[in-house]
Amino acid sequence: MLTKNGQILKSPTLNTIDDVEVLKQVFGLTTKSVFGVATNKSPGRGIGFTFKLKVPIKIVPSKLQEFSFIIAEAKYTGRLLTNAGVAPVLGDLVQVSIVRTNFAFSEDQIIAWLSAYGSVASTLQYRENPEIPDVVEDNIDLLMRLNKHIQSVLPAFGKRLNVRYKGQPIICSKCMIQGHVRKDCTTTANNWMGYVKMFVDSGAFHPSMFGNWYEYLQEMNDPKN
Repeated sequence: MLTKNGQILKSPTLNTIDDVEVLKQVFGLTTKSVFGVATNKSPGRGIGFTFKLKVPIKIVPSKLQEFSFIIAEAKYTGRLLTNAGVAPVLGDLVQVSIVRTNFAFSEDQIIAWLSAYGSVASTLQYRENPEIPDVVEDNIDLLMRLNKHIQSVLPAFGKRLNVRYKGQPIICSKCMIQGHVRKDCTTTANNWMGYVKMFVDSGAFHPSMFGNWYEYLQEMNDPKN
């Protein structure tokens, strides 16, 4: 997310003309290299720039992890996030979203699960509702440095914690293992409790992090039942 003079830019006012300055100051390019420009603005979610180039250029991500530009004497700063469709390199800074939470998780509970996959590098920020001022949605954004990829659904505290980020490996709808799709699956079909058991058996999570699903698994495995 961009900042303006050190403050988070929640109500972006930049326009297409300003995009040209971003192009010059951040990427060192002129409009001669550009076929088209688009600006995507949303209250509470910041701003995005899309440049369609006439010819491909090589960008070194490490040089743009943090960037800045100046427009109308205001200094804007930002961070380069991973492109859609490309799995981020482990160790990269990645924007992670927790979606459709229904406000059912505390920040500590979310961090407890995410910390098993890397380090949380920012505060958890609820998205502001674009239609209702000063009211937030049940979606949370944060930055992480991953040391392994996160499954899109985590069995957290008896509920489903939905995690999204660009380039996130897909989960097979048949075996529920990450990294391939159903049509390419060669393993046995799984169900939700079998999926939960995979996490429990990994030993990477304390039993309390599963809520009543851990107790249910224990009952399922009890010979008396």
